[in-house]
Amino acid sequence: MTPSDGSPVVEWFSQADVLAHLQLHQHADAPHDTTKNRTPDHFVFTDPTTAIGKFDPPLTDFTEYRTQLRQAGFSTLSYGAFEMIGRRVLHAHLLRDLAPVSFAQPYFAGMWYEVDPRFAEVQRSGFPVAWRLDQIDEDAQQSGDRRKLALVAALRAHAMNSGVIFSLSAPQLGLNVSVGLTSELHDSDWINDRVIGTALAVSLGVHRFAQPFLEGRIRSTRVIALDSEQEAVLRRLVQGLSDQEIADALQTSLHKVSYHIQMLERLFNVQNRAQLAYLAARRVTV
Repeated sequence: MTPSDGSPVVEWFSQADVLAHLQLHQHADAPHDTTKNRTPDHFVFTDPTTAIGKFDPPLTDFTEYRTQLRQAGFSTLSYGAFEMIGRRVLHAHLLRDLAPVSFAQPYFAGMWYEVDPRFAEVQRSGFPVAWRLDQIDEDAQQSGDRRKLALVAALRAHAMNSGVIFSLSAPQLGLNVSVGLTSELHDSDWINDRVIGTALAVSLGVHRFAQPFLEGRIRSTRVIALDSEQEAVLRRLVQGLSDQEIADALQTSLHKVSYHIQMLERLFNVQNRAQLAYLAARRVTV
């Protein structure tokens, strides 16, 4: 399945990618110190030495995170930052180090998140959601939904029998962030306040660690090269003009405007004109 079929564009990143990004920016910042003139948002999202310290081992060494996860009863941690319109995921930025890629790849290629009750609940409520596999299995058996059944089979194959999922915030990046932790244990009674507290602390640590790298990646993915005609059409589309009004303003044919809009929908990985206008307003200076 390709993005044109509705599935998201998936981009992976690793601990090594984040560390390389931090090293690059630390070296770039070394000759001069401009932190006195930086805004609070800059401290949070772009200055690695302020955001996470100078390679403080507990924050940059995933061995510590793995130890904390095992001690709390978890075996995997999936971190994903998503650009979404409604419930549709357009782009997914996924950490590969702490969870099996063999689960995440079909999850997003098959768009299982659309039928995953855990993902829906955490996006709806914003609160931590504890879950266990037998409940998801029961729902899948009752509905007969093939994607739900495939999700259950994949969870079982990876010994993901219970867990908790969080929704975290990255408003400056315009992303929805979800962190899911799984366990081989078959019930969810063990997921008490202490366990959730540990899970949240680890999740926030990973989130904080990843943010400077994600900021750089998001900036690059939101820069889309357009030719002059595409840019002219898009500018007027975001301003709210109809296709005919755009054609009149540019002194071109309605057919040509429609063609450009179709090409722009493909470039931005959206399904209709409204989604294109919404996403372009966020990504492109018009």
